[in-house]
Amino acid sequence: MSTPARLRKRSRLLAPLVLGAAVLNAAVPLTNERVRKLGQALKCKCGCNASITDCNMINCHFSDPVRLKLLAMVDEGRKSDREIIDAIAAEYGRDILLSPPSEGFYALGWTMPYIGLAAGAGALWLVLRSYLKKPPAGAESAAPQSSPELDRYRERIDKDLSGME
Repeated sequence: MSTPARLRKRSRLLAPLVLGAAVLNAAVPLTNERVRKLGQALKCKCGCNASITDCNMINCHFSDPVRLKLLAMVDEGRKSDREIIDAIAAEYGRDILLSPPSEGFYALGWTMPYIGLAAGAGALWLVLRSYLKKPPAGAESAAPQSSPELDRYRERIDKDLSGME
């Protein structure tokens, strides 16, 4: 066999191995279960709006480096999950968190829908109460005042109606 033929044969065998190694190298952080769990709490900023773990972009410019940082922090073994998440949030900003923290100004984001719902229910109750309010007891017993003109019209109506029968 000539040298070029051997090189072609080797390159056919070598290309899938190199490609497989590249794919496995990119997936290494996700083989660690703790990295996967931590990545579920962080949002990818490449535009996919998925978590760091669920980003499917091949060679993502954001999630791949963050996964590697997570793996490095997990491999150190000295940090808790909360400390790792806080370190990543400190580096990339609080908007990387998929669920906002329930402290400080962010607590308003958690409570405002419930406050709005309660205010709306209170306003609805006040409006319904004013519409359904019963008239005062004295108003029902008071008969309309009769005037001489009204009596004259009633007599005329009675006379006209008696002639129709």
